[in-house]
Amino acid sequence: MQSTRMKKESGLKLTATALIHWSGLFLTLAGILYIVIQFIHPSDHISSVSSNSWVIVASLTIVMSLFSLVGITGLYIRQVEETGWLGLVGYVTFSLFWLTSIAFSFIEAFVLPLLTTDAPKFVKGMVGIFDGTESESRLGIFPALAPIAGITYILGGLLLGIAIFRAGVLPRLTAALLACAAVATIAASLIPHPFDRILAVPMGLALIALGYVLWSERKKSNENFKLQNR
Repeated sequence: MQSTRMKKESGLKLTATALIHWSGLFLTLAGILYIVIQFIHPSDHISSVSSNSWVIVASLTIVMSLFSLVGITGLYIRQVEETGWLGLVGYVTFSLFWLTSIAFSFIEAFVLPLLTTDAPKFVKGMVGIFDGTESESRLGIFPALAPIAGITYILGGLLLGIAIFRAGVLPRLTAALLACAAVATIAASLIPHPFDRILAVPMGLALIALGYVLWSERKKSNENFKLQNR
């Protein structure tokens, strides 16, 4: 009876661990997509909004953001005790950025293409939010969300990177890369758009590295499970 219960508990533990490791695959895919999107993104101009490439890239951004949310959730859970409050604040703040990204990308993919004829000024204003173009139309809360998203990206990535570095559960080099990639975004103010997209590459590499670490741990966990049940 006790042996059966121990096997069940081990099985549940393995399942939870497996979910965390699978989140690593999502994080790796998110990092790859994040880099690729920067090089295939159409020009931020109203003429691009109704094109198929615009819709495809915006849809890929939604997928990438969802993958990032799943990935960093597994990343945080993997070391929730070791990262403490700093890790929690970093995780929540960084998650807010990806949630905001989903909202903007959804509008870009499924709303703006329908308004290019009826409300071209609104579309032009929405497209120009991130490059600082002044809008001729009222955009509501969206102009305020853009800088907030930037803050959550930088602050969330920095705090989460520091928390992971201090925890020492995962390689500190990957944590340092995450923190530095987040801070490097500040340089976007010095680089004209769209050339500032290159600053997303370090973050993409950080997500890939952290995701790979989580994913690669699955083999070790499976071996330990087999040893416990011999």
